[in-house]
Amino acid sequence: MFPEQPLLILFCLFLTTFFLPAQDGVKFLEWSWNNPTIDYLEENVARMNAECPQLDGLVIRVNGQEITDADGGKWTPGSANAWSKRRWEYAHFEDFVTRYRKLDMGHFTDNFFQMTTTHVDFDWLSDDECANMAHNFGVAAQVAKACGFKGLVVDIEEYGRHFWRFSDLETTKSEGEIAEIVFRRGQEWGRQVFGAYPDIVLFMSFCLSMPDAPLAIAFMNGVLDVMPPKALIYEGMESGGYAAKQGDAYRSMQDGLRKLIRRHVRPENRSKARGQILLAPAFYLDAYFVCEKGNYYHENLEPDWTDLGAVKLFSRCLAAASQEAEPYIWLYGEKRCWWKGSPHPANLGTWEEAPEGAGVMQALKEVKNPSEVRFDDPRNLVQDPSFQEIGVWELWQQEDDRKLPAPGTGLIRDGRCVMRRLTNGCYHQLIPCKPGQTYLFVVHGCVADAHSGSARASLNFKDAAGKWLPVSGNLRLEIPATGKPETVWGYVTSPANAASISVQCGAADQQEDGEVYFTGIYLREM
Repeated sequence: MFPEQPLLILFCLFLTTFFLPAQDGVKFLEWSWNNPTIDYLEENVARMNAECPQLDGLVIRVNGQEITDADGGKWTPGSANAWSKRRWEYAHFEDFVTRYRKLDMGHFTDNFFQMTTTHVDFDWLSDDECANMAHNFGVAAQVAKACGFKGLVVDIEEYGRHFWRFSDLETTKSEGEIAEIVFRRGQEWGRQVFGAYPDIVLFMSFCLSMPDAPLAIAFMNGVLDVMPPKALIYEGMESGGYAAKQGDAYRSMQDGLRKLIRRHVRPENRSKARGQILLAPAFYLDAYFVCEKGNYYHENLEPDWTDLGAVKLFSRCLAAASQEAEPYIWLYGEKRCWWKGSPHPANLGTWEEAPEGAGVMQALKEVKNPSEVRFDDPRNLVQDPSFQEIGVWELWQQEDDRKLPAPGTGLIRDGRCVMRRLTNGCYHQLIPCKPGQTYLFVVHGCVADAHSGSARASLNFKDAAGKWLPVSGNLRLEIPATGKPETVWGYVTSPANAASISVQCGAADQQEDGEVYFTGIYLREM
C-alpha cells in the first residue's frame, strides 16, 4: 500500500512527472589504433560484421594516391596530413571512393573519415597556407559524401606540432588579433566543409572541451558561424568520458557541455550551438581490459573495478552513458580490438579475449537492445513480472474511482494486468534499491484504442524513511496508443539518498469501454 499521504501528492506524483516515450537505441562507434584501411576492409569486412554485430560505425583510415612534388619528394594525402599547406585534390581519392563503394559494409552504417593532427604543416598567419588547409578538409568532406560516410572524425588533439596556443606562434600580433584571424580561418574551413557536404557530421574527441587551447575555441567559433542547419558536431569530451565511473557523471557531462557553450561560444551563435553540438560519451577500453600499471584512467576506476569486475562496471557505465548519448557512444582502444586479425603491432587480441573481458560484447548487446530481455531472467528484481499471481501487485486508485457504483477495475490473470474505467490508478510494488545504481526498466503493454485513456509505467524513489524523493529523479515510460502490444524502455540512476523504488504500471482518463493491459515488467541493475 502507499503510505498515508494527501491525495493531491499522489495524483501529482503520477501525472506531472516527465514522461519518456519508447526510444531508439544508442549507436556504438569504434575508434582505435586498429582503424581499418581500404585494403583491410576489402579482405575482412564480412568477417568483421560477423564478429562485431553490435558496432554501428567505424573510423576509417583514408589515403589517396601517392603524389610526387616538383622537387621529387613523395607524399600521400590522407588521414594524417590534412592540416597542411600541401594541397589535396578530389582526384587523389577517386580510386579509394571507387573501391569503397563496391564494399558491402553490412551493419557498419555510420562510418567516418579519420582525420588526425599527426603531421601539421601550415601557418595560421599565412592566407595561402590556410586556404590550402581548408581546401583539404573540403576535399575530405567531398570524399566522405561520395562514400556515404556520416562525416569526418576531426581529432584536434596535437600528436606532433602544437598550434592551438598563442605561444605556439612567432608573431608580434596581440592575442586578440590572432584570435580574430583564427576565427576567420574557422569560417573559411567551415565554408569548404559545409559547401561540399551541408548535412555532414563532424565527430570530435575534443571540441569546446580541448584543454589549454584558446585558438581551438576561436577556430570552432568560426566554424559555428557558418554552420548550416542540418550539420552536426559531436563533442566527445574525451577526458570526462574516460574518467567517468558513476551514473551521474554522464549527466554532469551534459551540464558541462551547456556550460562550455555559455562560456566559449559567441552570443549570436549560442542557440545554434545548443541545437547542433551534441554529446557523444567516450569510453577508454584499455582502462577496463588492459589495465597497465600506472594508467591513470584504470586507477581511477578503482575500487569499483575490483568490487564489480571489469564487465559489470563497463556495463553499468555504458547504460548510464546511453541515457545521455545523442545517439553515439564512442569506444576508443589501443592494445586490443573488437575483431580478430588486426595487423597493428601493439594488438594483443580481441577485447573479449582479455583476462577480464569475457562478456563484453554481450554487454554492448544488452545496452543497445534492452527491449529483448526475458521477463523470467533471474536478474529481474520485480516480483511476478508477468502477472501470474494475485496479491503480489497492489492497486492504488484515485479516491473518486472508489466511490463509483461500478468502480474502476484492475484484473491480474492469464499473464495480463488489465485496467478499465480508471480516472487515475496503478498497480505497484516496492523494491529495495541501491543509491547511485543505474537500472534498466522495460515494459510490455497495450492501449486498445482512443477510449482507453493513457497508460504509463514508472519508477519513483523513496528514502530510508519512506519519503518520496523529488520527481526530477524519476522515470516515466508512456505506452503508445497503437492498439497493439508495444515495448518501451529506459534507464535511470537512483538518487544518492534512495532506499527503495516504487514500480508502478497504471492508466488514467479511461472511458467506459476502454482497456489498457500490461504483460511484462522488467527491472535490473546494470
